[in-house]
Amino acid sequence: APAAETPRKRARVDKKESCLPVTIRAMEMALSQRASTGEDALKFYGSEPSTLILVAAVESVVRQGASLEMTLNDATGRMKARFFVTEAAAYLDRIVPGRYVSAFGSVRAAPVVHFAMNGVRIVESADEVSYHMIEVAHAAVRLRKDQNKAEVPKRAFEEAAERFLTPEKLQPAVPSTAAAEPAKPASVAPAAKPAAGPPGRGEPRAALSGLMQGS
Repeated sequence: APAAETPRKRARVDKKESCLPVTIRAMEMALSQRASTGEDALKFYGSEPSTLILVAAVESVVRQGASLEMTLNDATGRMKARFFVTEAAAYLDRIVPGRYVSAFGSVRAAPVVHFAMNGVRIVESADEVSYHMIEVAHAAVRLRKDQNKAEVPKRAFEEAAERFLTPEKLQPAVPSTAAAEPAKPASVAPAAKPAAGPPGRGEPRAALSGLMQGS
């Protein structure tokens, strides 16, 4: 009988969707950083969120066919915003200058820098504005902390590579004090006196002549 065929397991790819609460100032800084580095991705504290959440006041609004063009201000900056209306909604008539809105979307640089809103709603309570600013600060601290953790091993590796690959500079030898001092001459021991021994051949004759002269 033919062996039973086992179905192949298909690798499942999970697409990470991340939402990040931001301010207009944060979006302007991210755009400036992208322009200076030349990267394609728009990064916030080293992260690439797919959706941005913004809470701001409406300064002006213009309805053009199936779109709304607004100017938003959240006390950190001012930015244009655009929302394409896909279906009739009564709440859109309530978006007037002076009202706060909560929107999610992304930043676009063409034709001009603006916030492309995928969804927008009216802010009903002033507490939502305060909560949004708290969430912005909390998310920034968390992302910066994660970014620092990721950079510490990188810095340690670079320091280790520099330490092991860079030749060490030889320090000049410092002469020691003991070697600089002149050596003292060794003391010479006095010559030992010859020990008294038996008289030689000339000694008896000299002693005899001395006795004869003395007599």
